[in-house]
Amino acid sequence: MTLSILQNEIVSSKGNMIVSASAGTGKTYTMVSKIAYELEQNHTHKVIAAITFTIKAAKEIKNRLKIDTTDHFIGTNNSFVIEEIIKPFIRDVYGLEYNFDVTTDYSKKIKTFKSGMQILKENHVICSYENNNQNFVFELAFEIVKQSRACRLFLQSKYFKIYIDEYQDCDKTMHNFFMYMCNNLGIELFIIGDPKQSIYMWRGAYPEAFNGILNDPNFQHKTLTDNFRSCKQIQNYSNILSDETIKLYQNIVDKNAIIYIKSLPHEWPILIKPYLDINKNYAVLSRTNNDAECNANQMIKSNLDCTYISRTPISDISTSTAWLYNALAQYFILEKYSVYDFMDEIPEQSIGDKKIKTFIENKLNLLDQLIKSNNQSQIIIQVKELGDYLNYECEDEHIIKLINTILNKKYHSAFKLDEIRSVSMTLHSSKGLEYDQVIIFASDYNLENKEDINNHYVAVTRAKSKLIIINFIGDEKMHLKGVQYCKYIIDRLCPLGLKPNDIMEII
Repeated sequence: MTLSILQNEIVSSKGNMIVSASAGTGKTYTMVSKIAYELEQNHTHKVIAAITFTIKAAKEIKNRLKIDTTDHFIGTNNSFVIEEIIKPFIRDVYGLEYNFDVTTDYSKKIKTFKSGMQILKENHVICSYENNNQNFVFELAFEIVKQSRACRLFLQSKYFKIYIDEYQDCDKTMHNFFMYMCNNLGIELFIIGDPKQSIYMWRGAYPEAFNGILNDPNFQHKTLTDNFRSCKQIQNYSNILSDETIKLYQNIVDKNAIIYIKSLPHEWPILIKPYLDINKNYAVLSRTNNDAECNANQMIKSNLDCTYISRTPISDISTSTAWLYNALAQYFILEKYSVYDFMDEIPEQSIGDKKIKTFIENKLNLLDQLIKSNNQSQIIIQVKELGDYLNYECEDEHIIKLINTILNKKYHSAFKLDEIRSVSMTLHSSKGLEYDQVIIFASDYNLENKEDINNHYVAVTRAKSKLIIINFIGDEKMHLKGVQYCKYIIDRLCPLGLKPNDIMEII
């Protein structure tokens, strides 16, 4: 890729900036290019932080940057505040009784900040609130920053800029924290995201924060709209879903990229066959895991290739050791995943140390033998020893989930998405992915609900060349949901003087 004129403006502009980036517009490429440019321009001792919501996204940024990032922080939101604020400065605010290393276990739920601090003091564990709209990790970090002058001076002297990806998924506490970093500590922010892709409001995401910054005079605002992924017709369809992008609609003659089919619940795989190119990859996106599995089975019964991407047992693990279970699963499931790939996953670790490599390699070889013989008790012992060596605590129940993930082949497909041509998965699992063809179901979306509109937008924009929309008939409940879907689309098209058959082929 080469930078467009607008992307070049974003990369070379100075000061605080917020970028609205619709799906497929090269969001990550733009942010990585800006990081690289500003690091080259930086001639001070200060460094940057690039903050994401997932380890995978952080690793993608590291891999794309072709410069040395050793001294810079590139990682998740939580790891940033835990490593840079909570661990080094909690004693400065709450006293020497907190003079210990901490870990996390977000499966442990608390009701109040006071109870969270008590568990942290007694068990050395950072928990999470029962209420998804509250964020204990960031609340604690924010309190430390506000009360510790040493912490504030440290952050101001270390960081000249913080880059925050997927800002629409931040909650209120995270937003207040980042605004404090900018307005009170004078650390510049580069924020990028898309409120249309906010699909985590159920767990506290607050996309209104993103919209609020758009009107902040301290921030420049740029908008990326050129979609490099989807064809023009699919771009048109996704653009009409939002008031922000509906003005981007452009009339086109060809309508065969979007197919709308009415079908009985058991007939849809047969009806989509004439419109599906089996030589290109495709994804069937569903609301729930059960639906995704059932839809994969229906496709297979109709002689259409389809692999169900199951949620893995280890995906439920929320402790700070979760990365280790994921790395071990990849090592024993993926043929080309080496000890070096494993070491790349280690947070805050000196991966060039030969002694570390030798120890890990020996443990992995031993675990390989134990897994082949299904020696569960010894596997638990060896994984715990590996965790201890890397300073991560492993629990028996989590190691059993790891063993189940490795030994049960139905979970392996979740680690091999790059190798699988045709899949069935939940729409939440599809975020960040793209397929030539996407099949979705109108009954999965209550388009009178803001979050469902965002879910629909994310599902639609996974498609590059074809989108097939199934509307069920013959089932009263599904039919009513289909009627709601049609009403919403008609209402969105009305101001443009268009009807549904102007934007899709109706079968």
